[in-house]
Formats: sequence, C-alpha cells, structure tokens
Amino acid sequence: MWRNKVVGNTRASNSAETKSDAVTAGRKLAIKRGTAHFIHTKDGRVGERRTYPRARS
Repeated sequence: MWRNKVVGNTRASNSAETKSDAVTAGRKLAIKRGTAHFIHTKDGRVGERRTYPRARS
C-alpha cells in the first residue's frame, strides 16, 4: 500500500494500491496546494522531488 501524506499531518491524505496511482494522486494534491511533491522509494528514501508553485492571481 502506498500513501500520500502532507507534512505536519499525522494521518495519510490518501492511499493507493500501486505507486503510480499514489504518485498521480500526490501530484494533483501538490498542484492544488502549490507545494513540493516528494516521491519516496520503497525503503523510504526520497527518489524524486517536484515543486509546483502557487498560481499568481
């Protein structure tokens, strides 16, 4: 099971059975919030980091 968790929260925001599904959901969450998205490997290390800046109005 793969989980997405927002920094500062104690519980996962959502979970998925596959890593690709979790990455997709995490990307959408990061874009919506305008934050960085860290993609971890199975052993817990950071594999990738993507930054989504907030939209300017």
